[in-house]
Amino acid sequence: MSKAIRCSGVKAFSSSLWDRSFGDTIVFIHNGKTYSSKKHPMLEHIFQKYFDATKNEERITFYLSDISEGYREMGIAEPASISNTILDLCRKRGSIELRVPPTISALGYDLKKKTGPGSGGNYAGEFVFVGVGKQLLSWLDWVDDPELIEVDSTPIPPLARKIVRNDEAGLFSIMDYLDVLSKVMGHTVYRVQNPMKWQPNEIDGFYTATVGQDTYVYPVEAKALTTGDDINLDQMDGGFRTVIAKFDAMDMKVGVQQIAVRMIKNGIDIAIFPANLAPVQPDRFVRVVFNPIIENWK
Repeated sequence: MSKAIRCSGVKAFSSSLWDRSFGDTIVFIHNGKTYSSKKHPMLEHIFQKYFDATKNEERITFYLSDISEGYREMGIAEPASISNTILDLCRKRGSIELRVPPTISALGYDLKKKTGPGSGGNYAGEFVFVGVGKQLLSWLDWVDDPELIEVDSTPIPPLARKIVRNDEAGLFSIMDYLDVLSKVMGHTVYRVQNPMKWQPNEIDGFYTATVGQDTYVYPVEAKALTTGDDINLDQMDGGFRTVIAKFDAMDMKVGVQQIAVRMIKNGIDIAIFPANLAPVQPDRFVRVVFNPIIENWK
């Protein structure tokens, strides 16, 4: 039996989780155990299915089919879409208690997203051994002193300026109206489409450019003010590998350079990663600010 309850002023689970709480907190009770997420009993099932204490495995990989099986075996209703199940647990830079239940973290394992085809179907994620009391650092660290570029925002049509929202779609709209990527990259960059839904990944923005005799594509991972999400490097790694595989299948030779963008008040932070490498550390950090200010982004 499962149920969700709302706790207020009661420390229902670890103090590190409550340090990050925002008042009332939803907890999930399944078969008499209290969890911080409906997904955690399912993760327990998957972990117990694959974990072998005699092997000291650093990585335990699992598949989308395991998620469906886990929900079914736990008697919990499966969500309409399971492809973002692990990503939803890893969107924000939070404590390990938000990602995995204590039964998993007590053995020194954390959770990360993993995508792409594998021997058992499409990957969903993996448990990674980090050591008891430690956790993964899977998110981009923005610098305090990026390059600063001021962009004239007057080309935005008055009506668009008045009603554009501070969500992801609004972010790409402003970027394209003002040709922000061309100004930052130093050559003309064209939008292909936003988003680019290449399974098993959705790439938020997809752009291209010709640099000398070479063609480049720029998969863009974006975060808006409305979500407060962090840039997850594991998710970007999956997107990078998907793009490489797609162009290999089309027998097209392109350079792939990933870009991360996040909306800030009246501006955009941009991280530019090395070309043709999975995301490690960006080559450049740029902060774009608008003059005059965009009122809805204050």
